[in-house]
Amino acid sequence: MRLLTPIFNAVAPLGIPLAWRQLTRDRKRFVTAIAGVTFGVVLMLYQVGLYTAANRMVVFPHTALKGEIVITSKNYDNFYANRAFSKRILQQVQAFPEVTSVAPLGMEFLRWKNTDTGVDKIIGILSINPSQNPFRLPEVVKGAELLTDAESLLFDDQSSQVDFGNVGGAFRKQGEVISEIDHSRVRVKGLFSMGQTLAGTGHVIISDQTMGRVNPNRSANMINFGLVTLRPGTDPAALCERISALLPKDVRVITAEQFRSEEQVYWISRTAIGFICLAGMLVGMFVGGIVVYQILYTDVTDHLREYATLKAMGITDLFLFGIVMTEALILLLAAALPSTVLAAVMFHITWIGSGMPTELNGLELLAVFAMASLMCIIAGSLATRKLKTADPADIF
Repeated sequence: MRLLTPIFNAVAPLGIPLAWRQLTRDRKRFVTAIAGVTFGVVLMLYQVGLYTAANRMVVFPHTALKGEIVITSKNYDNFYANRAFSKRILQQVQAFPEVTSVAPLGMEFLRWKNTDTGVDKIIGILSINPSQNPFRLPEVVKGAELLTDAESLLFDDQSSQVDFGNVGGAFRKQGEVISEIDHSRVRVKGLFSMGQTLAGTGHVIISDQTMGRVNPNRSANMINFGLVTLRPGTDPAALCERISALLPKDVRVITAEQFRSEEQVYWISRTAIGFICLAGMLVGMFVGGIVVYQILYTDVTDHLREYATLKAMGITDLFLFGIVMTEALILLLAAALPSTVLAAVMFHITWIGSGMPTELNGLELLAVFAMASLMCIIAGSLATRKLKTADPADIF
């Protein structure tokens, strides 16, 4: 307790919480200050939440796939923009003793007939060989055998209902849903849960046989990805180098971790998403900082005579600085609960409305409130500049 005494005396001299009394003296100003800080913190939390959600959702397809190594075209840009390559490549990879299995995966965008409105919308088509299923999703593992019928498909239950219809709800009631892909009749025989991405608001999984039926222009020998599963204990990075040395130069061989990382870098760094989130967070800090500065500066100005009297009594500038910084901290603490609740509500609405997996994370909360604390410290420091030049002789 003796160690805490100096701190307590600085914050609450004579047992009176001076900083609190000064802030709450004008209740309207105090509430306005809390509202301003809350707005800034909510904006910061929301932008961080969007950034994190974007990082998660762009790799939904990647995390749904099994395998430690991925083979793509040399011209691979992102999951939805890459050239196809020959399926025969996988036969060469299968010859490596460390490889236990290979699985081809095709990717196309085709037109899906909305089951509610009849309007065609572009949907992501993932084509597989049912006997070489590349997905780790339990629903796909269980339902892959259903795809042997050339009209059957699995539908992502998290796809946009606005774009593609309430397929999941209709399937659970009827056990089957009939629609069209590029005017070819298809039947939903099962559901899986993968999630929307920034480029694809809906996905279906079909067999490569069905892909040839709904898209006759696509060669049956061409795929977009090769998923390679390795024996336990194999070093994926080392094997990637060995495989790359033997394969044609028009394909890339990368680890699954690199596959996910490059996708996140593409969407966050090469598109406007990362910049928008960063700019929004900085705007939140700026707005909150301005509010804190205005409140504290006004408080210092209104009590300049009292501060000067304290200086005449021998109180140091550091003590007065501590009072103002305590006020800044009180404002931040008072805004913590409402800003967290508002951010949680906004995250929930965003997740329901857009499919973005926005949610509150403890580490993100700490990071944002650390930045908000820095914002308050800077604002408080600027507001106390007038105290340093306050001379009792000039005031009285």
